[in-house]
Amino acid sequence: MITAAEQHASTSSAAAGEPAHEGIRETIDSIVVAFILAFVFRAFVIEAFIIPTGSMAPTLYGAHGTITCADCGTEFAYGLRDLKAGLQGQRPRHGGSPSNPKARCPNCNHVNVDLKYTNARRNAESGDRILVFKWPFDFGGKGLDPRRWDVTVFKDPSDGTTNFIKRLVGLPNEVLMLLDGDLYVAPVEALDEAEVSAFKQQQRAKFEQRMGGRRGRLQPLPERILQSLDDKLQIARKTDAAQQALWSPVYDHDYPPQTRDANQPWWRRGKGETSGWNTEHRTVRFEARGTPADYIELGGKKIVASCAYNTSKSIPDPPVSDLRVRFVLTPESQDGLLRVRLTKQGVSFWATIQMDGAVSICESDGEPTAETPPWLTTRVSPFQPGKPVQVAFENLDYRLALSIAGQEVLATSTNRSDDAYYGPHIAALRKMRSPPSGRTPRNYKTVPPRIYAANGDLSLVHLVVERDVYYYDNLKLSARPWTNIRGWGTAGAPILLRDDEYFMLGDNSAASKDSRLWDNWGSHLIDRGDRFQIGTVPRDQLIGKAFFVYWPMGHRIEWLPMAFLRRIGIIPDIGRMRWIR
Repeated sequence: MITAAEQHASTSSAAAGEPAHEGIRETIDSIVVAFILAFVFRAFVIEAFIIPTGSMAPTLYGAHGTITCADCGTEFAYGLRDLKAGLQGQRPRHGGSPSNPKARCPNCNHVNVDLKYTNARRNAESGDRILVFKWPFDFGGKGLDPRRWDVTVFKDPSDGTTNFIKRLVGLPNEVLMLLDGDLYVAPVEALDEAEVSAFKQQQRAKFEQRMGGRRGRLQPLPERILQSLDDKLQIARKTDAAQQALWSPVYDHDYPPQTRDANQPWWRRGKGETSGWNTEHRTVRFEARGTPADYIELGGKKIVASCAYNTSKSIPDPPVSDLRVRFVLTPESQDGLLRVRLTKQGVSFWATIQMDGAVSICESDGEPTAETPPWLTTRVSPFQPGKPVQVAFENLDYRLALSIAGQEVLATSTNRSDDAYYGPHIAALRKMRSPPSGRTPRNYKTVPPRIYAANGDLSLVHLVVERDVYYYDNLKLSARPWTNIRGWGTAGAPILLRDDEYFMLGDNSAASKDSRLWDNWGSHLIDRGDRFQIGTVPRDQLIGKAFFVYWPMGHRIEWLPMAFLRRIGIIPDIGRMRWIR
C-alpha cells in the first residue's frame, strides 16, 4: 500500500526529473531527424552546385572577372583559369587568361587591358552557385523526363565523379547533327533499314577502335546514307525560355562607343551627309524631307560567334546570320513606313511597318516595291504620333517573326506544304560545312541589318541587334588519332542516340568540352561494353535540372583588414540572382 508521503514523492519526481530527461531526448531526436531530412532533401530533392568554368557562359559564369568597358560603359564578364584543383567541371579548351590578359567588349569591340581580376593576382570572382532539381529525374514519368534545352547537371563520362553542367540537346532514339550552328534531329522511326544498319556498324566500330581491337581509323558514314538523311532531318527550334538566355548582344545603341574605331559598330547612314537619319545620339531620328526611302546599316563590326568570356582562343569565329533587331518606335507624323532587312545566306527578308497599321514580311533582293508579293500580311492598330511602340524582327532557326507591342503578329510557317514556308536546304548546308578534305568551309559572310524609313518622321530608342547561339560544327580533333570524324554529331557526322542516351552542349560553344569532343570513358562505364556510346550521357548518370542562381559573386568589402576576406563576396548581389533558362 502506497502512503500519501510516498505518492507525493513519486509525483514530485515525475514533475521534476523525468520531464527534463524527456526534453533532452526529444531535442536529440529532433536534431537527428533534421539531419536525416536534410540528407534526404539533398540526395533526392534539391542540391546546390558551384559553376567552376565558363563552358556555359554567358548563361552561367565560372571563375571570372567583371569589368565595365572603358569605351562604351557595358559591364561584362571575362574568364579566368580555375584557381583550385578538384573543381566540378572541365577547364575550357580555348578559355583562360594569358599572361597579359585582355578582355574584348561584346558590345563595342574595345579591348580592355586594365583588368582588376587576373590569374596573377589570384583574385577571381567565384562561379555562380546554383540550385538543381533532382527528384524529377529520379522518379521520371510523363512530364518529368529530361527535356531538350534544359540546363542539366550530370556525371562526367570520363570519371563518373566530376559533375558537369551543359544544355541537354539530344534525346533518346533520334539522329542528331549540328549544321551551320543549328541543331537538326530525326526520330529513329523515320530511318530505313539501311540507315539503322549503318549507324549500328559505326557504333560497334567506334567501340572496337577505342578499345584498340580494330585497325585503321574510324570513318564517317557513307555519303549515300548522309544523302538519304537530308530529307529526314528537321531543325530543332529552341523553346522561348531557352532562347531568351541564348540571345547574345551584337550592338546595343544605348551604349555607343566613344572612340568609333574602324572595327567598332555604328549605325551608318546610307546617303551620308544628305541622309534624313541622325544616329549621333542614343535616340536615332529620321526626317523624311520629301526624299525616297533612306536607310541606316550596322557597320564596323563583324557579326560572328564570339564570346567575350573567352580571353584567348585557338579557333576562328564563324559568321552568324540568325539575328534579331528590336527597338522602340515613336512616330512623329501620321504617315510613313519603316522597313527592317535581315539577310541569311544571300537572301534578304523584309519586315514592313506602315503607320496606318499595315504590316508584312516578304523576300526581295532589293528594297520591296508595290509589286513585290508579300509572304505574309496583316493589320494592327494604327500607330499614333508621339506614342512609343515596341518592335522586333527576327530570323531565328529558319523562322521569320515580327512582333509589335510585345505580341507576335506575323511569322513564317514551319510546314513544308504551306505557301509561307521558310526552311533550310540541308544538302546544300552540309556541302557548305563539310568541304573536301584540306579545303576551308565556305561560309556566307553575314550581311549587317538595315533599317529603312520613308514618307514620315520617326524616332527609335533602345535600338539593339542580337545574335543566336552558334554551335561549332567543324572542329579539329587532333587529340583523337583513331578517328577521321571531326566531332560526334557535327556537320557530316550525325550520331544516333539509343535508349537512355542523351547529347550535351555548352552555351559557350567555342570553349566547351561537351558531347562533340568526348573521347574516353571511366571505369564505371567500362563494363557496359558497346552498350555505352562515346559522346553520350546515359540516363543513370543524369543528376538533375538547374533552375536558379541563388548566389552569384557577391560584393566585396575592400576596407576589411585581412586580405583573404577582401577576396570573398560577402554581400550577396541580389540583382544577379536569376532563374536559369
